[in-house]
Amino acid sequence: MGQPVLHDHDGHVDDLISTILLWLAPEIELQAIGVTNGDCFAEQGLEVMLKIGTYLDLEGAEIAMTPDEMPNPFPDNWRRESHIINELPLFGENYLKEPYQAGRARRCEAVFADCLANTKVPMTIVTTGPLTNVAKVFAEQPDLTQKVKEMVIMGGAINVPGNVEEEGHDGSAEWNLYADPGAFKAILDTKIPIKLITLDLTNQLPVTKEFLQKLEIQAEKSKASKLATKLWSLVKGFEYYFWDTITAAAAIEPSLFKFKDMRLDTNVSGKSQGRTFTTLFGGRKVQVASQLDKNAFEELLLSILAMR
Repeated sequence: MGQPVLHDHDGHVDDLISTILLWLAPEIELQAIGVTNGDCFAEQGLEVMLKIGTYLDLEGAEIAMTPDEMPNPFPDNWRRESHIINELPLFGENYLKEPYQAGRARRCEAVFADCLANTKVPMTIVTTGPLTNVAKVFAEQPDLTQKVKEMVIMGGAINVPGNVEEEGHDGSAEWNLYADPGAFKAILDTKIPIKLITLDLTNQLPVTKEFLQKLEIQAEKSKASKLATKLWSLVKGFEYYFWDTITAAAAIEPSLFKFKDMRLDTNVSGKSQGRTFTTLFGGRKVQVASQLDKNAFEELLLSILAMR
């Protein structure tokens, strides 16, 4: 049995591909998937996840959804991608198949709390969206932090500019943390070990034409590769990086990374809310990913996606 994992994401292209990686990787036992109302419309994101599970004949993980709005909502034009993804013609192959999961989805925090309460092995939590749902779990049941081996978080920008371009903000924050800065602060205030994947690293790893060409070749025989190719095709023409797929890889194969211990804190209000910064006082030590073997990382993605 692999390492038990909970994955909370917010429904964009790289979130979905990171879930597929975690679901397929033999090193991981994916227990639950949460869809956060971040970089998608949560109801659409939930439907997409159910369609992915059905299309790829996956099993095991419960898919949950929390429809609550973020304190700082993502731009609507980004979130509308979830409607486009939900209508991909490729999902027409699901016709007459048994749906992956029937019935109304439970809320993410309820599902995560159940998984943590009942696990016999400390779990890894992978987050590739805002930390709202996970922070709620520990606010309501702080003892459950003892059931967590570590959290692997995509978020933050330390020595590079952020990617928030909103009126009244200084642009220093990364979107996942800006969407709910209080949630990240709450996680920092726990004693859960944290691995943080920041824009400092992901900015060095764009999704390249060369990588996509390799993926397209294996898509002829692999449904997961075909789906990933279709998803990445939706963002052609944009500067798109391996944000969340890097984060999934850090849970699957951490030996590909070098991590640096840093004491970090975050701003929860004002024009720099969501900004992540180093500090001598306050905050807490986390492991920040500083280097990644690019070639080995891309080969890991290709090999996992080729499995189905």
